[in-house]
Amino acid sequence: MPSKTKSHLAAENVTLRARLAELEDRLAKSSSVKGGRGNLSESDISERMRIQEALKVSEIRYRRVFETAKDGILILDADSGRITDANPFLQELLGYSRGELLGKELWEIGPFRDIKASRGAFRRLQRKEYIRYDNLPLETKGRRRRYVEFVSNVYRENGTRVIQCNIRDITPRHNLEQTLAKAGKELETRVEERTAELLAANRLMKKMLDEGKRAEEEIRKSRERLRNLSGRLQSLLEEERTRISREIHDELGQALTALKMDLSVTRRSLVSGGHAEASEKMHVAERAVNRIIRTMRKIATELRPGILDELGVAAAIEWMAKDFQGRTGIGCKVVLQKVDKISDTARATAIFRIVQEALTNVMRHAAASRVNVSLKRKGHNLIAEVRDNGIGIADGRIIGSNSFGLIGIRERVRLLGGETVFRGKPGKGTLVRVTIPDGEGARANA
Repeated sequence: MPSKTKSHLAAENVTLRARLAELEDRLAKSSSVKGGRGNLSESDISERMRIQEALKVSEIRYRRVFETAKDGILILDADSGRITDANPFLQELLGYSRGELLGKELWEIGPFRDIKASRGAFRRLQRKEYIRYDNLPLETKGRRRRYVEFVSNVYRENGTRVIQCNIRDITPRHNLEQTLAKAGKELETRVEERTAELLAANRLMKKMLDEGKRAEEEIRKSRERLRNLSGRLQSLLEEERTRISREIHDELGQALTALKMDLSVTRRSLVSGGHAEASEKMHVAERAVNRIIRTMRKIATELRPGILDELGVAAAIEWMAKDFQGRTGIGCKVVLQKVDKISDTARATAIFRIVQEALTNVMRHAAASRVNVSLKRKGHNLIAEVRDNGIGIADGRIIGSNSFGLIGIRERVRLLGGETVFRGKPGKGTLVRVTIPDGEGARANA
């Protein structure tokens, strides 16, 4: 029951009782006057009867709202802390009967057994006349753990200070938050493990290169082994991204969709039952689940965009360019020629990741206002270009050992038997061009 509704009814009762007491006092005085009527008029007597009837109706309304509320309500004596009333919802939530609650001090019942903390909170409530807990753990009579929002305030009723505690069960929301936090932690652990594997592989690659310097043949063999390993790592990374993306989309997505449907059904049931306030609470929960679903889809798309597998690399590049422009404000134009169908999944994935890395470099380093992306087929080759109008990449960065993005592009292209061109002019922008064979004899390790 909302505190505003309850307070309004309580104030109404106080006003009616005060008016009734005034009339009763006048009636008592009039009884000593000869004739029994004294100064009490017919209108006063009618007013008395009207107030008594209004007070009766008000108290019935108050009790009806109190009994049917979908939140727990606990009424305490503000001076002693003893429980004077508890509605059915709270009794069901905590597992205690009304008789087990009435007359007890708050800290005498199981959910509030921390006497020191409960008494301290009670004293603060007496001073400030308001206290709130957003995620308070409680234990029911049956030793079950529930989580609640706990709001208490003090007001006067019939001249006596009383405390009203509104207790809302948020256990489903708490459990969902815990599940999402656990899933996020597990995902972080997987990424850390994969990163450690890649770092270990990079260290192995460097060691193998150093050892390969002893002889030209050994260098050739070492490079071949490294390329194969790099190709395998790229393949494993894409497989892992795809697997994690599908798990997030299918398993977590289905669970959240089912939760959303359950909330929707519950909300419609509450609406049809006339519980508008409770249905609004369900609607708030539905919107929260929708936000979680959108976040989940964004994570899954960033790991592995489904459009790449469903519609191909051309559509995926158009989607990526549109997303890039929306996120950065940098104008991005795409030109595609004769690339509607690229049957080789390895080449399609490599081209997508190359364009993605090039656009990431534009965003981070180029200070550009415009970028052009093109992908075309020329003869038996696929040619992808990313050209911006930014500050231009320096020669030292093109060949630098710390330019991991450019190194990654070179390795992807080399594994596919292609060629890479990086070109920058100060103040004129940067060009990234890759040429990849698209014939049956082309080598593909990615």
